[in-house]
Amino acid sequence: MVSSYLSAAHEGRHEAWRYVATLALVIWLFISVSFFFSLIAVILTGSTDLNAFPPLLLLAIALLPFPLGGLLGLIIGLRLFHHRPLLALINPAGRVRWAYFWRSFGLWLFLCGLSDAILWLINPSNYVWAADWSRFLPYAVVAILLIPLQTSTEELIFRGYLTQWIGRSRLGYWVTLILPNLIFAALHGLNPEVQTYGAWLTMPLYFGIGVVLSWATLHSGGLEYALGMHAANNLYAALVVTFPASALPSPALVHMRTYDPVIGLISFVLMATVYLFLLSRRTNTREQTIEPNHAGRAE
Repeated sequence: MVSSYLSAAHEGRHEAWRYVATLALVIWLFISVSFFFSLIAVILTGSTDLNAFPPLLLLAIALLPFPLGGLLGLIIGLRLFHHRPLLALINPAGRVRWAYFWRSFGLWLFLCGLSDAILWLINPSNYVWAADWSRFLPYAVVAILLIPLQTSTEELIFRGYLTQWIGRSRLGYWVTLILPNLIFAALHGLNPEVQTYGAWLTMPLYFGIGVVLSWATLHSGGLEYALGMHAANNLYAALVVTFPASALPSPALVHMRTYDPVIGLISFVLMATVYLFLLSRRTNTREQTIEPNHAGRAE
């Protein structure tokens, strides 16, 4: 039996060149929009040093290419080459199960807060209350508007489009689960925290997050859990607790003085275990049934 989510990839037109053309369009539009907004930022600031940009401006130029480049390219590609609607990447039924989204969003947000609360109790001097409301409030408005668009674009491409493509290629469950997230992790390899804390400790975190998001997608029959978790994770990192060398410097409410990537990785593993256990208990078994030996094959 095929996961209901993967079976949706058989709708519309799905020759390999259509996927290649769509991904090429996504990449081209993303790079073009990134260059345009970076050029505008250089003109406004008179500087080519990204580190000199105000956090709010840096947030905007970093996130706007996702909806205006990546998401737009995906929508055009789906319509032009595949003759499929965007909603087919969220749920085969063509509707969003908002209860799943908010369940995942709330659970991951709670786990992030619980993890930092425990680490604060262990080492309270490492956490500094740094609220600057004049900087935080405008930043929060932009973050709340743009971060869900950024995370949703990534989910639609990696856990949606790529996963469905690989899933219908008869390569099997494990390749479908792992390959999109190897690509996802590799594309985060240039993030500043990777350079600061080392690839051996940070790249497994990106890969692990991707695997959790893919597992939740395949076993719930839709993208809603992944959309909720990813949005909660990035909003929490941008607005609640930030750390040195974060991918996006932000005026978050709390700053960590130092970040230990080993503790960060251990915390993630524990959080992910609890997250998957609780969601798997709540997900209707009839909706999440999947047999690893046959996933990705036509019924």
